[in-house]
Amino acid sequence: MKISDNMFEPKFTYTNKIVNYIAKIASAKEVISNAKIIPLYDTKLKQDALIKSSHYSTSIEGNPLNLDEVKTLINNNQEPSTKAEQEVLNYFNVLNHLDDYYDNIITKNTILSVHKNLTKGLLKNPEYEGKFRDTPVVIGNLHTKKINYIPPDAYKVPYLLDELLDWLNNSTNEMYPVIIAGILHYELVRIHPFVDGNGRTSRLMATLILSINRFNINNYFTLDEYYNQDRQAYVDALKSADKNHDLTNWLEYFCQGVLHSIDKVKSEVLNLAQITSKYDNTIELTPNEISVLTLLEEKKHIQNKDIQDMLNISPQASYKIITKLKAKQLIESVGNGRNTKYTKPKH
Repeated sequence: MKISDNMFEPKFTYTNKIVNYIAKIASAKEVISNAKIIPLYDTKLKQDALIKSSHYSTSIEGNPLNLDEVKTLINNNQEPSTKAEQEVLNYFNVLNHLDDYYDNIITKNTILSVHKNLTKGLLKNPEYEGKFRDTPVVIGNLHTKKINYIPPDAYKVPYLLDELLDWLNNSTNEMYPVIIAGILHYELVRIHPFVDGNGRTSRLMATLILSINRFNINNYFTLDEYYNQDRQAYVDALKSADKNHDLTNWLEYFCQGVLHSIDKVKSEVLNLAQITSKYDNTIELTPNEISVLTLLEEKKHIQNKDIQDMLNISPQASYKIITKLKAKQLIESVGNGRNTKYTKPKH
């Protein structure tokens, strides 16, 4: 694959590693797509993926919040009081509505809109929110003064993106979606269209490609955790293509990351599907009743408050579910009053 002067064409080789990764990804995707889990777990998996992505992608860039702090921030709908919180919430809000940025094709406006909402309230100069850079940038280490990479001149950014997007919008039928996402990720990092926020924008655009092609598997999985667990490996993989523009090593790394992430989701989904299947064919059980029974499978005994918290319902609504399950002899109570616990029948 040669790179011409007038058209972007990625240079890489389909190695045995890449082909094997793709085959295993396709197999895992099929398993996840066919697994049957109750709506409550579907919602939980999606929310967990959103929270993890928001944490790990911003953590790569140095955000100091830990995962528990990010969970609290998002689940409690807190207003941001620091830039670190603003950065996480910006990422979460863009990711949570990512498909809204796509309308038949991906344009420069798509990328600009994603960047604008990602960097809202974060840049020293707000006019650069959702605007391509007009100044040179250098990627390096502030402490050692070592320069790692000098991106293309600012004046080249618009036409480099035009070439990339022209290729992107005409390649979807010829190339596997995971490969397309990996190439887009790398090229956006290489072009570095913005003064800041390039990494986050690149990762979100790769996620958008996977989502458009239904490769985010019901919004269950996140790549950012894989990148964050060894940031240097992530950086080194990106740098591997800088000298000769051959993306093979990067795409091996990218595909391995997708497989690692999708395998984790597959294990979790299969476990939840196994729990769900015990009650799925039980006559006249509502989704909420199944949810209570699956919670009981995990905890062995539960209280009214556990059900309220899980389903976000009132004590009265929780008690109605308990009463119905007791009448069907699917649970039994132990103790009295506030200390009452519910377990599976001994028979």
